[in-house]
Amino acid sequence: MTLLLVGGCQGTIQGYRSASAISQDGFARNSLELEQLQGQNIKVWGFVDHSNIYGDEGTKAILGDWWSGEGPDEDTWRFNVMAKAGDRGRSFAVHIPNDQGRDQLLRAFLADANAQRPTRVFVTGKLVTFEAPTNIATLRGLYLEVPSSRDILLEPPLEKEG
Repeated sequence: MTLLLVGGCQGTIQGYRSASAISQDGFARNSLELEQLQGQNIKVWGFVDHSNIYGDEGTKAILGDWWSGEGPDEDTWRFNVMAKAGDRGRSFAVHIPNDQGRDQLLRAFLADANAQRPTRVFVTGKLVTFEAPTNIATLRGLYLEVPSSRDILLEPPLEKEG
């Protein structure tokens, strides 16, 4: 059974937490909870922030005007995940190695961006948190380190029948 959209975008789908369950405006929703999950693999669903996709020249060649800049390093590309489809800029990063699945994902992101439709993703990765000082307070930033493009799905995984 799939639980969908409690309070707009808070719900679990096939074992994936909504991005809004862990993030508010791109920062940790609950710092203490996320500090306890630091370094653990978690499953999150949300929406690609099409205005925040970074990578190397190969990424730029695919994305064209949607390319946001260089990736975290020469071996890694990045996109941001939003809690709601319209939350542009209020997102957190997902870091992925440049592997064989990258270009297929980028083309799917690009097709949705050009059609002005949201791209929902289901991501499994290691949670990394860090202190993020602001003018008023220190917040807890977060990002996911994903081992492979295969850990990013565009549809929820099929439920296994018992």
